[in-house]
Amino acid sequence: MKILFVVILAAAGLIIIFGSPMAIEKPVRGYFYESPVPILPMTFAHADHTTENCIDCHHNYNDDTGGGPCMNCHTTNQDVWPLFQRQFHGLCRSCHAEKAALGEEGGPPRQCIECHIGDDLP
Repeated sequence: MKILFVVILAAAGLIIIFGSPMAIEKPVRGYFYESPVPILPMTFAHADHTTENCIDCHHNYNDDTGGGPCMNCHTTNQDVWPLFQRQFHGLCRSCHAEKAALGEEGGPPRQCIECHIGDDLP
């Protein structure tokens, strides 16, 4: 009985500190970044990725195919936007999964809500 009380107390403490996982608002599809079809909102913290080579994600720096935020082309260019979700999931999740497989700190590769939350900046 004492162990059960400790477990419940610890769980309550974690919920108080980190918030309830049930309290996370689910993202809603919308026309973000002038997308032609509704997409999930997303955020990307460049500050959390300072150890990565910019060209790994920003191919347009290397092949001079464009400028500005990724979303300028990936949600508006008719040749690119149909591949949008597959491209970003492939790039982002694969990098996180590779780091996890190597035992490196790389963030959660399967916690969708970590990326799919509203943000004013791409």
